[in-house]
This record gives sequence, structure tokens and C-alpha cells, in this order.
Amino acid sequence: MRTSTNPHRRVTTFMYWLISAAAAAIGVFLLYLASTSWANDHKTLSNLMNQLGGLAIVSVAIALLWELAGRRAFFNEMLEVHNLKNDVVQSALESIGTDYTKALDWSAAISNARQLDVFSAWANTWRNQNLSALSTLISKGNSRIRVFVPDPTDRNCVKALASRFGYSESEARGKITEAIDGYKQLDGATPSGRLEIWTSSAYRVFTSYRIDDRIVVTLYHHATGQRASVPVLVCREGGSLFRFFENDLEVVHNASKQIYP
Repeated sequence: MRTSTNPHRRVTTFMYWLISAAAAAIGVFLLYLASTSWANDHKTLSNLMNQLGGLAIVSVAIALLWELAGRRAFFNEMLEVHNLKNDVVQSALESIGTDYTKALDWSAAISNARQLDVFSAWANTWRNQNLSALSTLISKGNSRIRVFVPDPTDRNCVKALASRFGYSESEARGKITEAIDGYKQLDGATPSGRLEIWTSSAYRVFTSYRIDDRIVVTLYHHATGQRASVPVLVCREGGSLFRFFENDLEVVHNASKQIYP
């Protein structure tokens, strides 16, 4: 057994063993008294001493097991929980789930936001579900929406996305075009300058939505076709996860071309 270099811990350990030895000695002494001729003449005291002596010895045995194995196992378990908590705090992970529709109150988050960045393959379902909130956001004078979608004119990019989502190339290109046109319609007949649409050939391995100081990320799966349940992460500004996705979006931004306005 490794000896601790902490003097306070050594004193505590010494006191623990000293008390355990004293309790064991008292237990043995009580059992001895319970077996003497004097105890035979005092049955009530004899039974009491016998029970107390056995209890003392059993308690010492349990305490020794806790000291030798239980406490270390408990400490290791608490250390794992503590480390996990530290990881969550450092990453600023707010929530995790498998249903992006329940990741947060999308309508309130978008309506009350000032800046929104959407990085996706197309996310037409998400856009249609939040049309009202998106219209509210874009109507604000100090708002900004940036949309990053694949380049529909890049055949390699379109082909890769078609393979990923189980579409034909024309269907995948149509999805991208639908997304571009759908966001333009939010801006009305005249560009407001508050909506930007960017395209690039960057291959999508996740979808992300940056809403002010929060980023929501939905991961993709490797099965063919679409699935409703995929891992969803919500993280706040100041954490390692937020910095990663923020920096990743900036890389995409630098490699993209603006097509609107």
C-alpha cells in the first residue's frame, strides 16, 4: 500500500487505525467477559456484552473493508464525475439530445436574436418551421442573417451531397436552389442588406446554427436516407466547443463566395 506524503493524511490514517485497533480490543474484551463465570451469574449483562463485543468486531471489519477498497473505489468514481463536470464546464455544453426541434425554443431564440448564421446542406424543413421567427429577425434594423449553403454549380459538391442524403444529383441541386430562393423571399422584393447568402464547395459533415452567443449543431449519420433522430449539441460562447464551431465557420466563410445581395 502506498504511503501518503501528506502529513495531515498520515495523522488521519494513524488515528483511524488506532481507533479501529481500540474498538477491536474492546470487542474482544467484551466477548471474553461474556464467557467468564461472573457473566454466567449475570445473564442480562452477559448477553449485552456479547452483542456489543460482536458488533464492535464486525464494525471494525466493515470499516477496514471500506478503508482498503470501498473508499478508493468511491473516490475514483467521484473523480470521474468531477472530471466529466469539468469537461462540461470548459466546453460550455448547455444540452445534448437527439431531437433538434427540442434543442431549444427556436421561435423565441430567433425572434429575439440580432445575428444568425446558418451553415447547412439546405435545411429547408428547419427554415419552413421557423419562417415567422426568421421574418421577425430580418425586419429588425440591426439584424444580420448569414446563410452558408453548398455551391449548386459545383458538380462534385452536389454529387457528394446527393450520395450522402440518398438523392439524385438533380434532386440535391434542387434542394440547394430551394434553400437559396427561400431565404431570398424572406428579404422581400428589395435587398435589405441584412441578409447574406454564401456558397462554397465545402463538404458538410454537420449543420450548425449560430444564434448570437449560442451554437446549435446537428450531426449527420452514415445510413442511407434521412433520419429524424440525430445527435444535437447546444453550446454557449466562451467554451471550447463554441470556439471550435465558430472557428470552423470562419474557415468556411473565408472559402465562400457571396451570391446575395
